[in-house]
Amino acid sequence: MLFRVKKDTWFFAALILPAALVVGFLILYPVINGIYLSFTDASPLRQGALKFVGFENYTYLFEEDVFYASVFNTSYIVFVSSALDVIMGFLIALLLHFGVKRFAPLFRALVFQVWVVPWICVTILWGWMFNKEYGLINYLMTATGITETNMDILFDQTGAQWVMIAGFTWRSIPFLMVIALAGLQSISTEIIEASELDGARFLSRIKHIIVPMIRNVLMVALLLDSVRFFQEMTLPLLLTQGGPINATMVLSLFTYQLAFENWDFALASAAGTVWLVFIVVVAWVVLRFGIRKEHVK
Repeated sequence: MLFRVKKDTWFFAALILPAALVVGFLILYPVINGIYLSFTDASPLRQGALKFVGFENYTYLFEEDVFYASVFNTSYIVFVSSALDVIMGFLIALLLHFGVKRFAPLFRALVFQVWVVPWICVTILWGWMFNKEYGLINYLMTATGITETNMDILFDQTGAQWVMIAGFTWRSIPFLMVIALAGLQSISTEIIEASELDGARFLSRIKHIIVPMIRNVLMVALLLDSVRFFQEMTLPLLLTQGGPINATMVLSLFTYQLAFENWDFALASAAGTVWLVFIVVVAWVVLRFGIRKEHVK
């Protein structure tokens, strides 16, 4: 039995309605309500009806130094982590696809176990590894003579940022590996074999054949990874609390502190709205300049 959209409009509407209600209730309403609250004085510490304050929250936000620090830190940590994820995930996928074929399923399963590790466990692990007194990293650095004494890496601004980057990258490499591996498996073996017969070296095949053919896959993976990192705050919240001197203060943590430590829902909504616009701009840039459009004649 065939259904047509124009003829069976109510049937298709009934199929779409549950999903539309879920999206509207869980996504659209919170976004619209958050934007609305950003123009008010919303706070559980204030009594009475909400008062419209215009762009007052945004004016205060753009005069706050911590906000600019959080924007810079978010951009730096997210972009570096995402780039490292794509590169390392792609390299591991290459190894599994062209190199370790015999034990590839086992190795892929072992690597992917990292993906199911909760962020709280990653935070505990990273806190132990980089601890000044008994951390593994300090032990290795002193044992190999890189440093003479233990370093308090989490209390160093640059060191703390790179601890965040290392945690983000390590946690998400399996995700990028699986996507890159799926892209590699979609490439026809005839193309690879033809390039081998033409005398193309492995690195040349990667540069001129493999990467261009899965470029869109990698860019979409980069976008998904970046958006997820923009939302993540477990690692900086529990490991450094945004320090030292706001070096790891990211937008997600900044917004959380405004809402649930300062109890300023209006200012937190303004920060969240700017955060949302920032993500949309990043997504547009990636989709506009990173995705290669294919024209089919």
